[in-house]
Amino acid sequence: MCLALLCPVNRAYGQRVTTIHGNDFGKYNQIFLDDSLWFFHPGDFAAGKQAVITTAGWDTLRNTTFGKTNAPRHWWGMGWFGIWVKADTGLVNRKLFISINHDGASEIFMDGKPMGGYGKVGHSAQQMEAIRAPRELIPLWFADTRPHLLTIRYSNFFGVYPDFLGFQLSIGDFVNRAEKIRTSKQLFDYLPMFAAAQMILGLLHFLFFLFYPRQKLNAYYALFVLLVGINGIEVYQFYLTPYPSVQYLADFTTSACRVLIMWSAVLLLYVLNYRRVPGWRMMALTGITLFYLTEYILKFWVFKVEYGDDYFWIAYFICMADGLWSAAQVIKRGQKDAWLIGIGVSTIILVYVFAWSDMFHIWPYQRNSLRLFVMGAGSLVLPLCLSLYLALDFARTNQNLTVKLQEIANLSARALAQEAEKRELITTEARRLEQIVQLRTAELKEQADKLLELDAVKSRFFTNITHEFKTPLTLIMNPAKELLYTPNGNTYKNLKLIINNAERLLQLINQLLDLSKVESGMMEVNLAAVNLVALVKQHTLSYESLALQKGITLHFTADRDALWILADRDKMDKVVLNILSNALKFTNEGKVEIVLRQNAEAPNSAFTLTVRDTGKGIPATKLPYIFTRFYQVDPSNTRSAEGTGIGLALTKELVELMGGQIWAESSEGLYTQIRIDMPYQATEAIAVQAAETLPDMAFTPAVDAGEVLVADESGPLILLIEDHYELREFIRQSLAGRYRLITAADGEEGITLGLQHIPNLVITDLMMPKVSGYEVSETLKKDEKTSHIPVIILTAKADLDSRVQGIETGADAYLAKPFDQRELLAHIENLINVREQLRLHYSNHDIWLKDTIALPSIEQAFIARIRQAVESHMNEEGYSADQLAADMGLSRTQLHRKLKGLIGHAPGELIRIVRLQYAYDLLERRVATVSEVAYMVGFGSPASFSASFSRHFGFAPSKVVEA
Repeated sequence: MCLALLCPVNRAYGQRVTTIHGNDFGKYNQIFLDDSLWFFHPGDFAAGKQAVITTAGWDTLRNTTFGKTNAPRHWWGMGWFGIWVKADTGLVNRKLFISINHDGASEIFMDGKPMGGYGKVGHSAQQMEAIRAPRELIPLWFADTRPHLLTIRYSNFFGVYPDFLGFQLSIGDFVNRAEKIRTSKQLFDYLPMFAAAQMILGLLHFLFFLFYPRQKLNAYYALFVLLVGINGIEVYQFYLTPYPSVQYLADFTTSACRVLIMWSAVLLLYVLNYRRVPGWRMMALTGITLFYLTEYILKFWVFKVEYGDDYFWIAYFICMADGLWSAAQVIKRGQKDAWLIGIGVSTIILVYVFAWSDMFHIWPYQRNSLRLFVMGAGSLVLPLCLSLYLALDFARTNQNLTVKLQEIANLSARALAQEAEKRELITTEARRLEQIVQLRTAELKEQADKLLELDAVKSRFFTNITHEFKTPLTLIMNPAKELLYTPNGNTYKNLKLIINNAERLLQLINQLLDLSKVESGMMEVNLAAVNLVALVKQHTLSYESLALQKGITLHFTADRDALWILADRDKMDKVVLNILSNALKFTNEGKVEIVLRQNAEAPNSAFTLTVRDTGKGIPATKLPYIFTRFYQVDPSNTRSAEGTGIGLALTKELVELMGGQIWAESSEGLYTQIRIDMPYQATEAIAVQAAETLPDMAFTPAVDAGEVLVADESGPLILLIEDHYELREFIRQSLAGRYRLITAADGEEGITLGLQHIPNLVITDLMMPKVSGYEVSETLKKDEKTSHIPVIILTAKADLDSRVQGIETGADAYLAKPFDQRELLAHIENLINVREQLRLHYSNHDIWLKDTIALPSIEQAFIARIRQAVESHMNEEGYSADQLAADMGLSRTQLHRKLKGLIGHAPGELIRIVRLQYAYDLLERRVATVSEVAYMVGFGSPASFSASFSRHFGFAPSKVVEA
């Protein structure tokens, strides 16, 4: 049946159907149908008959953008418009759009089915609501190629624009058109920003005028820029407002602003040139302005008709040309920076010609948004040029004032210099200065001699003190080594600790002694046959266990199996060990490559030793100083490795003593490479006896025991943070029999463990990787979970400033290294006892409920939050410690340890005490009966409440009511 109906329709309208071809969309992705064959039915159909499926009996219409003079027959403000359309095969099932532009209200139907519309269609001006939507798209799909009836129910009783009572309708590709509209909207959105910038400039210069009224140029400039800004806002409203009446008002405002902007711009240029504007110019300019303003008022508000060309562009060119001539006169007079005004005026004229009025019609309607963007941006040029000119003029005025003041000062100085006694004073002053110079020269010479003497004393001091250290170190190391081969429990560990630290001190002392010898010229080179390949390989292998522990790949390559040379074995050992030690020390992951090869570029026999690591690198600004004595790249408290700044300085001295050179190359965050080039004298191989080594067990590192527990699981828990492994192990063993202990190797890990376990006391080193002891103390003291925990800082920095800084971060004790074990234990015991006494004080008689003024502010706030959380759930019988912990943002364990350490109560006990105290207050004020109060404070029964109340206060709740 549908096919039967379709055939007559196709025959009836076969000659009147508008076919939509995709090829007709063009570069703007749409075609306009306002001049196609339309059908028109005046007025409205009977109520409820909106599904129109035929245009039989309707009038034909060839233009839907009609006005009052060419309106359809019988048009009285409302009617139905229809058009038969069909799609070619290329557009079937392709997403298209319908866009309608009008100043009235519309309802759109396809084959009698509603598709959309804008505004509210009505039978009179009072019943309808007019809405513009020229940039809105209604999706449309054609499922076949048969004709479809597109109908529009339309009303326009307002006639805001008399020549546009109808509508304009277009169909096109949805995706491409939507993208173009989005781009256009982005360009439109710049207009308010341009306007805001212009208005800000205008207000700023108006304030300048109020501050300095004599400079009237600021007032004229402010008026001009404010008008440009208002015009930009109205242009934005004209194109984007959905209300036709607002668009009409914006149209009038932009027309008026165009005239006023011309008037203010030319007036500004007159003032700039003449300072006082000639009367005839002012009258002519004002007359032209008033003429066009009157014309626009009559056009928009009286006659409301479209005129032809008003030839404003001629008046604009004449007036702006006169203004440009004024600017040229200013430039001709040589006024500095006046060319800026010429550039601005020329730009404004070009913007008006090519963008605002589009006199040459180079902007199609579809590129209107780009035209307006160019207009808005171009309108900023003259204000910016004028602002820059005024700023430079102000700067020159200040500069001239400064020059004048300087000239006055110079004149005064010259007048004083002409006094009669000036020659005598100058001579006397010169004599006195000469005496001062001689005296200062003698003092400097004396100071230089003292510095030389002090330098000699320093060298003698280093020599003497190193020799003084060697004797006791020998007496420590030799007996300790003899006992080391018979290990027995802790004796072995302590002896190993003594030997390791003694050897470290001996190495440091030997480096200081070597520096002293090199400085005094007493260092000798003792040549002997050395297999350089075997020497480097041996030292590389000695670091394999450390590299494995740090996850570093250690790789040694040589261009030969053996290289026998005459060299000083001791000095070569020190050089290789120092550069290998540094490479591993400052590399946390990656690899260290050691390469030994013949230097083919050297004129004589020479070798090149290269050590390259993938560590953190050295900043370019610090690289030139790494071979300077006592210099450290990172001297901070949180550096990742220890050091004295001696090793590389000594290495450089030894390399140069043996006739070689050393270089460093680095890229921060990527690598560091040390290269040594050294000449050598080849020699024959000799038999070498294998060096004796200690048993492997002497070099096996101990495993960190982690947490050490004592028999009493409820004993105090101590967190120890120390990056030095041996010192951490020593303190751990010292405390193992008395306390529970957890350890951390750096400050960052220590903070994490402290917040997780809530210990009873924290012991922290000061200088550690990542986070220093100061930061550890400050972080824990500022966190409400750990703010009550005592902190002890251990450090070698024992000066007053360091101690004060430690106390300011909240530390409770500050121990200087080397410290006595008994002193550390006494501090620990004392701080734990003081904290226990404070806890007992607040737990007795529930003082924490009534008076917490003695507590730190962070603890007072914590107790207040606890009470508020409990009191907000006072009548909930099931409110538990788990819910309280969740409300406080803590785990149950963290809350338990915090409350036990602070006031001596567990969370469940605290909830009960708060409820009973609240009940006591209610009974004392006789708010309710005992039974009612029991339920109000969350007890399940009055009997349970009475029992708990009597246990806590020592008397029944009824006694409170009777009192």
